[in-house]
Amino acid sequence: MTDMTGTICKAVRHLMKRFRAVFLSASAVASVSCGPDAAVMRILAEEDRGTYGCRLIEFTVPDTCGMTESRDTLRAYLLVPDKASEKEPCPAILMLHDHGARFDIGKEKLVSPVAEAPEHVRLSSQQWSERYFDGAYMADTLASMGYVVLVHDALYWGDRASADARRWSELSFGKESPVRSGNIGVKDSLKILKRKVFEGQKHVYDSLLSEGRLWAEKILADDMAAASFLSSLPFVDKDRTGAFGFSMGAHRCWLLAAFSDDVHYGAAACWMLCKEDYDSTSVSDLSMRIPELRDRYDFPEIARFTWPKPMMFVNGAADPLFPEKSAAEAFRIIRDIYSSAASGQDAGHVPYCGGRRYGDVRTLFTGGGHHCGREVQDSVYSFFSSVVSGRDIRADK
Repeated sequence: MTDMTGTICKAVRHLMKRFRAVFLSASAVASVSCGPDAAVMRILAEEDRGTYGCRLIEFTVPDTCGMTESRDTLRAYLLVPDKASEKEPCPAILMLHDHGARFDIGKEKLVSPVAEAPEHVRLSSQQWSERYFDGAYMADTLASMGYVVLVHDALYWGDRASADARRWSELSFGKESPVRSGNIGVKDSLKILKRKVFEGQKHVYDSLLSEGRLWAEKILADDMAAASFLSSLPFVDKDRTGAFGFSMGAHRCWLLAAFSDDVHYGAAACWMLCKEDYDSTSVSDLSMRIPELRDRYDFPEIARFTWPKPMMFVNGAADPLFPEKSAAEAFRIIRDIYSSAASGQDAGHVPYCGGRRYGDVRTLFTGGGHHCGREVQDSVYSFFSSVVSGRDIRADK
């Protein structure tokens, strides 16, 4: 029976590898590479934040698929611990921002903006941090813990947002904001502008589709290029490079862990349930929609692609977007996939990376809703510490 189970598991893994290869070759995320020779970085601003430095950077990456010689420019924050060096490379985390129907900021949802950032960006960022992260900036916390951190904007967010999104932000948070000055009459105009920005997602999706591309695949391609760029930095331990995301960022995280060889572990907060319980009719789904994957697999089956990488999936027990019952079933499927894959793997051949044994997964619920507060953050930090230090992640409660 054991031999038969092992044979079946190996056959399933072989089929999954084949689908992964076919999907990558046929989609807009094929062969994304952003090594030292491919990426060009420019520092736009720099701040000393005590034990680490914060740099606002731009780096160029090959266009989607790298099928032409054109290049895209991504703006990002790069946080580097003072101790990081080529002789002493640090673990690294690529942080992936959420959707939130809030487009004027992207990377600024996870990192404190530099002082010279526009006031409306800094105030918008502060409000978002207080609303969803208990006032914390996770990128800054991780940098203070010794991780190199990269946070970039997805297409249609932050510095890649529409002019309407920037205008909404200026009117809502800028120096001359009529809202801040008490002009209540402008609120209706702001609602109309916000709705226009929200509906603009359809235009982004349709524009890319007319070129034979999917928005979600473009985002994934950019995320893969960012991960490749991060792992190529001389002061980064490329074997200890992981990813984190909240909400849509969690969706980006587990997709990235599934399809990027530069990401070796990941933590996904507040985006997991079974497909039958998901409402895919919202315009906000367009940035995450990859029909080829959804037609073949349920959401938790992404674990077939992330295994054997250490992964953590966390949801709020009171999350209205991802109900506990459906999330719990999804978590069970994920654990079963990891357990079955491990049982079919010879003990002597469980993958190692930088001395750390892979193949474990952690799932948990926190007491809150769709929120990435201190409880979630602490669980993520503990998980990352376990992975990079080589501790058994199942021992962390």
